[in-house]
Amino acid sequence: MADKRETCRVVIVGVCGSGKTLLADGLTELGYEARSVSQEHSLVPDLFLHGGPGTVIYLDARDETVSARKQTGWEPRQLADQRRRLKLAREKADIHISTDGLEPGELLRKAVAELEAAL
Repeated sequence: MADKRETCRVVIVGVCGSGKTLLADGLTELGYEARSVSQEHSLVPDLFLHGGPGTVIYLDARDETVSARKQTGWEPRQLADQRRRLKLAREKADIHISTDGLEPGELLRKAVAELEAAL
């Protein structure tokens, strides 16, 4: 019988700097089929659904957190645009995680716990 992780497709969306790639890499190492989607840059509202059904994780972080992580100099207006593009993904997400104050290992543990509870 297949491990639950092997049959669980995970799609990760969120603002830039929220930890999407970090989480996708960590989940993949643990045996999940996980991918991050750059929905925040897309004008296609349901881009995150184009890979087929799966568990959608929405990551969010405050503007201050994103600025500290990415050091992009993005203005609040630019992050507000990303959040607007993420509206449908946020509404449809199965799991919501705020990554403010979380270290990479903490984010991974929290996501795994949420996924295990959902499976």
